[in-house]
Amino acid sequence: MLKGLTFAAKAMKNQVAHNDVIANNLANVNTTGFKKEIAVLHSGTGKDTKEETGLFTVTSFIEGALVRTERPLDIAIEGKGFFVVDTDKGEMYTRNGAFAKDSEGYLVTADGDKVSSTSGDIQLPAGNIEVSQEGVISVNGSEVGRLKIVRFDNPEKLEKVGSNLFKAPDGITGEDVAEDEVSVLSGYIEQSNVNVIKEMTDMISALKAYEIAQKAVKSERYCSN
Repeated sequence: MLKGLTFAAKAMKNQVAHNDVIANNLANVNTTGFKKEIAVLHSGTGKDTKEETGLFTVTSFIEGALVRTERPLDIAIEGKGFFVVDTDKGEMYTRNGAFAKDSEGYLVTADGDKVSSTSGDIQLPAGNIEVSQEGVISVNGSEVGRLKIVRFDNPEKLEKVGSNLFKAPDGITGEDVAEDEVSVLSGYIEQSNVNVIKEMTDMISALKAYEIAQKAVKSERYCSN
């Protein structure tokens, strides 16, 4: 009886965690460049393993839809790759290309972190800004830098920091992306890759699974009386 209660209670706990993942995805449906989380149930099996059954998440790096904005500093990557961002916690990576120009003329993210070029920070003088498909930024026809874009062989190993930044674990570094491997689109942003209908369907399924586990707990308690 105790084993059955424990199993049902864990099932309820997993579905609560699953629902939290879905809720976070839905909350970020309008967050530029957001990558949704997928809940995966892990079953600890085998006589020699001490791993318990539980829920963990993996990030889906499927590209979101590209939306035209006409802003030259809204920049999207078409293909695999990440912009490199210099933060106070070290180098980070993002797909959110909704950039701006700060008071000193540097190209920055919405949070004020500097966007990296292949040769350092990017400072933009006053003038007409153009960004080529190769990621070269020019002002009034003069090149000021090329966006640094990197890729990872196993992006699922990246650690999500907040809604839009990723951190590489120790020992893993991004490889520079060649100019012909991606297209950089100025005047576009990449939307979240969250599918609202899919998330709502998953939420209903998680609720039903929770209710089934809850009934199992009640049944076990009833049988024990």
